[in-house]
Amino acid sequence: MLFIGHFSFDEISPDGSPKHGYFSSIVDAKTPDAAVDKFQDHIKKMKTQIREMAAVVNVYIEEILRVPNIPDTPVITRLQSADGAFPPSISHALPGVDNEDIDAFGLAADVEKHEASSDGGFVESQPFITFVQ
Repeated sequence: MLFIGHFSFDEISPDGSPKHGYFSSIVDAKTPDAAVDKFQDHIKKMKTQIREMAAVVNVYIEEILRVPNIPDTPVITRLQSADGAFPPSISHALPGVDNEDIDAFGLAADVEKHEASSDGGFVESQPFITFVQ
């Protein structure tokens, strides 16, 4: 059965300042407990193997979703809202994944190469949909 885990994390940046972030992960497992065990093992492994997780100090389970059947229509699996403008952040699709069974479409995974502007900043993402108010 497919399980989707949504997690948040604390990290310490190279200059010592606190940061936080979110990630999701999917796995096939027989039970929720087995899925949690697999998520835990994988997160520990990724902490030592991929640069994007090197500074992570705490990981929190936000929720684990069990998906007994793949839906024919889209389902929002996570919605989060925060006060204020969108904070500066970096997003990575499939960090550390070397698997031919899964692909990412959309924003390029190499953020530094594809999002960096000529002045060293980052290019702001363009809206996919804009609703008129």
